[in-house]
Amino acid sequence: MANLLRSELYKLYKEPSFRILCFTFIFVAVILSGVIHYMGSDQKVFSGISGLGQGVQVNVIVLKISLAVVGGFFLSGEHGLGIMKISVASGYSRRQIYTAKLTAYSIGIIILSLIVPVICVIAGSLLNGFGSLPEIPAALYLFRTLAFTILYAAAFASMVAVFAVTTTISGITIGAVLLVMLFFDTLSEWLSGKWAVYREFYEHSVFKLSMDIATPTPTTYELTLLILIPVATILVFAWLGIMSFRNMEIK
Repeated sequence: MANLLRSELYKLYKEPSFRILCFTFIFVAVILSGVIHYMGSDQKVFSGISGLGQGVQVNVIVLKISLAVVGGFFLSGEHGLGIMKISVASGYSRRQIYTAKLTAYSIGIIILSLIVPVICVIAGSLLNGFGSLPEIPAALYLFRTLAFTILYAAAFASMVAVFAVTTTISGITIGAVLLVMLFFDTLSEWLSGKWAVYREFYEHSVFKLSMDIATPTPTTYELTLLILIPVATILVFAWLGIMSFRNMEIK
């Protein structure tokens, strides 16, 4: 299993789309930091803490693009290249193969999700200091926000992987995932206004909760939801992915 995981991580490292996104997001983070700094004022200084907030906001788009592109090329693309068939014939169980692919994919999404906020925090800290918050120690806020960024990136990756691994055409994966990610929140807000049941479902989903990861002082109940919902999402969709991959005919 360790060798299988190392193989998947190496393929992720060599994946051109992953590398291109890494360099693109680094460039975006540097430009964003410069723009925020030069557009700042005495009342609104670009510090490490404010950079974290800006980075988390930009991450909404970063995560959606990363999930679609890496899912399409790294997971779905293996069908067209015949790599998936070779993996299945390698002697490992399908559960092990899927787990390794999901782990590597999740690590890739986590790395991409951390680039912008981490660079913005570093840039803001170097330019104007780390900053502080009146409600919570700044270091705790930084740690918690980055931890939630990692957790929610893994949760979304587990959801997309179910579709990406079982789809044989990378273009379909990229298009479908982008479509869902870009319009799901808007559609859900509309449906929530019509059906109370759907509103409860949406408000307790990773889609809605991911918007609250940078809240400085969540209540105990909110903090519990912020932790348990993505963990449950990872477990449920990892199981669904394994079951789907086991029953899939790979040509």
